[in-house]
Amino acid sequence: MTLLPVVVALFVSPAVTALVYADARRRDLSQRYCTVAAFAVGLASFGGFLAASVLGSGLFSASYRLLNQPVIAVTPLDLLLSLLCFGLAVTALAVLGYGLTSRYGPLASS
Repeated sequence: MTLLPVVVALFVSPAVTALVYADARRRDLSQRYCTVAAFAVGLASFGGFLAASVLGSGLFSASYRLLNQPVIAVTPLDLLLSLLCFGLAVTALAVLGYGLTSRYGPLASS
């Protein structure tokens, strides 16, 4: 288990949470929706980085199996970058989910 993704999550997750909250307030969504959306995106972001940290080499080997590439030797830099990319991809999906649900979902502002 490597702690670098968790350390990165301590900076990325609050920043993404603040951006989602600011966007929701700017678009005059309800206070409750702003809070819930920001909390959900922040939790998903932190969860993605935590999963990358806990599952570490399992995620790396699964990604290489999906790409049909043999893994002969893994450098520490490859492992760390792949784990950070996984956390950032989960964060991007959470922000995309917020954007789609807030604009086209049942609570979208008119």
